[in-house]
Parts: sequence; structure tokens; C-alpha cells
Amino acid sequence: MAKETDIDCMKHRKSTHLAGVDIETIQLEKGKCILTIKEAYYQDKVNVSGNKTDAYFISFEEAEIKDMVVNSTNRKVISNLVKNAKNLTTAESRNLKNWTGLKLELFFDPTIKMMGQVVGGIRINENFILPTLIIDSDNFLNCKKGLQNGFKMDQIKKKYLVSKEVEEALLKNV
Repeated sequence: MAKETDIDCMKHRKSTHLAGVDIETIQLEKGKCILTIKEAYYQDKVNVSGNKTDAYFISFEEAEIKDMVVNSTNRKVISNLVKNAKNLTTAESRNLKNWTGLKLELFFDPTIKMMGQVVGGIRINENFILPTLIIDSDNFLNCKKGLQNGFKMDQIKKKYLVSKEVEEALLKNV
């Protein structure tokens, strides 16, 4: 392997799960770090950077992104976003299976403390909400035209919350 001199000093670090530096890198490359939850789960005795940890995790649809440990603050934010986005009760919004498909905007907060030390960490933008696509709206009609012209459903879901009913209506006669 050739020498690399013009690189981020954190590029080749060993890391098992998503970290703040990963979020900063994504933000530098893309402007924002918006990811879609593929699965949320609890697992015990997971190797998290050398420590066996019992924790809540989320994996992302974006294949190149590592799973993320979800602390209690971020779990509360996700639950609130799920409650509002999917019109669920508070109890339903805490069920991990209901988190699937939710889009999140992650950012690095350098002020986060752990065990009394300022270490920085990942936070979720509490105000990030994709607009809901509504059948027969102008946006719906534009999306339908886009699908007819070769756009993919994944491209639409990056910009809108799409219910199963709306997705079926979009794909009808395409």
C-alpha cells in the first residue's frame, strides 16, 4: 500500500459502530447526515470498540454505514419522531419495530458528556421531519411523472414520507 499523507487522521481507525467522527465525515461530504432506519434492536454482549455491551442499536438502509448504539437521549428523540411521523401512541412509538423506515438527521455534538468527561457524541435532530406525500397533491403528481420517466421509489422516499397506500397509488399504472 502506498503512503497516504493528505488524509484525515481518523480514516483508518478501527471502529465497530458509528461514531461522531463518522458523522462529521458524512457532513463534510454530503452537507447533512440523513439516514434511514433499516432495523432497531436490543442485543446483549455486543463488542462495541472492545467492550462487551448490552445496548439498543439501529442499523441503516445505507449499506456503508455502521450500526449505531442508541443511548437513552436519542431513543427518546426517535420515539417522539416516530410518534409524530407515523401517528402512533406513545407506547407504540417506543416499540422498536415501529422505527423501521424512519429517516433521521444525525449530527455531532461536541458538548456531550460521558462519566463526567466532555467526549462529544451523536445526536438526532429533533426537528427533522420529511414532508408527507399526499395522494393527488402536486408533489404526488410530480412523483408519479418522475416514476414514469425512470425515477425509482427510493429516490422519492429520500424526500418524502410515503405510506404503503401512497406507494401503491404511485406505482399504479406506472
